[in-house]
Amino acid sequence: MGQAASSAVVAAKEDQNDSNPEVAWWCKLIARGLATLGAIIAIFTGIWALVTLTPLCLVAGIWQVLLGCMVLMFECPYCCLFFSLVKKVSAFADKRTYWQKALIYVLTALVPICMCFGASTMFGSGCVFAAGVFYGLMALGKKADRQEMLTASNMDVEKDGGL
Repeated sequence: MGQAASSAVVAAKEDQNDSNPEVAWWCKLIARGLATLGAIIAIFTGIWALVTLTPLCLVAGIWQVLLGCMVLMFECPYCCLFFSLVKKVSAFADKRTYWQKALIYVLTALVPICMCFGASTMFGSGCVFAAGVFYGLMALGKKADRQEMLTASNMDVEKDGGL
């Protein structure tokens, strides 16, 4: 019974921290799932990129492994609960809005691709980049319904004096 109450408190806390409350629950679930899967793929492809003799590709592989670990701590902290740092990082990530997460994921995913353009960095960082794009789309919010869009377009035509 105590566990149910604590999960209700966590759910209420999540609703308060949402930067865009009109985003559907399934959209949030897809974003978290995509970011978690992208983080796991980034870790494995980053390890694969470490098997190289090129210094820039070696650094890009290390960056990609660290990127995957960071995204995993942001999105799925239960995978790394044995580290004491994860609670602080997860609390920091929960306070971020969707556009902030999108910016973090997109910018940090571009670094390994720019350092060493190859299949492993492209696929691993590309998955995290896709999660960032999805968070960016969530930050934009819901599209207006047809009537609101028609009203807005008619106002623009009237304001411009017609065509």
